[in-house]
Amino acid sequence: MDLELGGKSVVICGGARGIGRACAEAFVREGARVAIFDWNADLLAEARQAMGHDILAVQVDVSDAASVDAAHAQAIETFGAIDVGFNNAGINSPPRAIEDTSEEDWDRVINVNLKGIWLCTRAQVRHMRPRNRGSIINTTSNVAFTGAPGFAAYVAAKHGIVGITRTVALELAKTEVRINAIAPGTVRTSLGGEMRKFVDPFADALIRKGLPIGRFGEPSEVADAVLWLASPRSSFALGSTLVIDGGFTAQ
Repeated sequence: MDLELGGKSVVICGGARGIGRACAEAFVREGARVAIFDWNADLLAEARQAMGHDILAVQVDVSDAASVDAAHAQAIETFGAIDVGFNNAGINSPPRAIEDTSEEDWDRVINVNLKGIWLCTRAQVRHMRPRNRGSIINTTSNVAFTGAPGFAAYVAAKHGIVGITRTVALELAKTEVRINAIAPGTVRTSLGGEMRKFVDPFADALIRKGLPIGRFGEPSEVADAVLWLASPRSSFALGSTLVIDGGFTAQ
């Protein structure tokens, strides 16, 4: 199926590894022009070299408005426009009960995972609304519809992303700019591996028991969903959240 993404200009926030990297590679295969934003300069350089030097790679702090706006301006200057924004930047902190969670950890996760999504969405809407076209996809999580003991800040941010996506969708409903979200379950990425290094006070929680499908997801499987939402093939999807979690939220 032709997704009609050839020649489109795509910005991926949090694009140097994991789901973001897989999506960048998939967009490149479809013939899109891709900019990847990330805070990690080394991973950015590695991704750019692996995918080809025509990739625009920009070091960005998604929790800082000036950094986000400058990166989007650079993408617009380079490509002439932004057709697709995929907002995927996210971090986590070690699993801790609410009474043991520090304000510093809370602020760090919320600033990247929630404020960062808001800032990137805002920058993209400011560009796309006057052009009256574009597609925005935000990464939330299946825990936006459940709880995850030990990860209060992460879960709060992911719930918030669903709210941002739905609200902006209504603001854009009479335009040709669409915004949707994806909600992956556990995916085989380095972020998930990092979390498994810590002592988990809630190791017996249902969400730690695995997925009904019997395996973790692969970043490429999430990328397929992102490309569909980015394409004209999903033209009637607005304000939706596509859950891709191996059956976990079906329980």
